[in-house]
Amino acid sequence: MQILKTNKFKRCVDGTVLKEYFVDEVVTRETLSYFEDYGKVKILENLKQPFFSFLKEEFFSIKGMVGDQTLYVRYHEEHFEESHVLFTTMIERWIPGELEN
Repeated sequence: MQILKTNKFKRCVDGTVLKEYFVDEVVTRETLSYFEDYGKVKILENLKQPFFSFLKEEFFSIKGMVGDQTLYVRYHEEHFEESHVLFTTMIERWIPGELEN
């Protein structure tokens, strides 16, 4: 998976940094299974389009919709640089059909 575009950069009142990423593939349940290798994934199934959240404690969280190509990433400011590297590495290593990272 590749990041095609980063749309927003916002520093929030709570000390986090929010960025919006558009990726070249839709997020699938297989993608979320891959994310579980890095942190905790929750999926809200009771919506027309399932919503997911991912949490890597102390570093960042990701939110989005299954079947969508937009990821909303909230970084903890004190770990922004290493978190951003981890997030981009995680995304770039994802290859559909391969659950290993």
